[in-house]
Amino acid sequence: MRKPLILAVLTVAALLPAAPQAHAVGGGFFNLQCDLSHRASDDPIVFPSQPGAAHLHDFLGNRSTEADSTRKSMKAAPTNCTLSADTSGYWAPTLLDGNGQPVPIKRVQVYYRSASGIQVRAFPGNLKIIAGGDTLDPPAPSRSQLSLSWACGDTEPYTASPLDCAGTGQYVTAHIHFPDCWDEEHKDSSDHRSHMTFGTPECPQGYVAVPRLRLHIRYDVSNAEGYTLSSDMDGMVAGQSLHADFWNTWDQRVLRFLVRRCVNAGRSCSSMTDAKLAQMGFPG
Repeated sequence: MRKPLILAVLTVAALLPAAPQAHAVGGGFFNLQCDLSHRASDDPIVFPSQPGAAHLHDFLGNRSTEADSTRKSMKAAPTNCTLSADTSGYWAPTLLDGNGQPVPIKRVQVYYRSASGIQVRAFPGNLKIIAGGDTLDPPAPSRSQLSLSWACGDTEPYTASPLDCAGTGQYVTAHIHFPDCWDEEHKDSSDHRSHMTFGTPECPQGYVAVPRLRLHIRYDVSNAEGYTLSSDMDGMVAGQSLHADFWNTWDQRVLRFLVRRCVNAGRSCSSMTDAKLAQMGFPG
């Protein structure tokens, strides 16, 4: 006698819409372009308030970055990035030609992205990170483009040293990927690295996911074979010491907006500018 009732219940249940599944989208990105601002033998992360104590660096984005910089001075200074809200400092050792002269930078693409299915938190204000240092032993070798390498543009092969791209129509490009997991407590550490680690793509216990920051530094040269970095030491393979520094002095409201609307929403927000930010409805 109960079969018709059971069948009726099952039939009605089959007609009801399935309950929505909660899930993280992730997999989105935004990027912006920055230019070379200046060169100096300063490093406000490693050698704060010690002008001239570092090897020669190419400073990108914030126009004021120097040994004596503070978060306040950085936030008040202009940037040459295409999005004025990003007053962050990015810097890398200078590429030197066969005569020891600095190689001009053609352009720099800065990417903020996440892995598919991974929700990230915006970098905390005043976060400081150093990434890289040994192209022969990249910290995340399984990542696309490796995590530390040289290439002709953005395509394979990815090598440990600056290479000859003549005939490819591409420029020599350095790729530096920053770690994407933060310990949720420290904005710096004694080695400027220990408060961060790489996800696989999930972060290990005790860490939270932050954007995958990538710098693609394109030099105005097609053949850089044998060229060295200002940070290379005796006995190193040419260009092996590739690394970069990041000091987050973003307008945090804009950074959080872009992480929410692009990175976590799975959207591709390419070539961000002030005009595009306004079109997206910021601060809505």
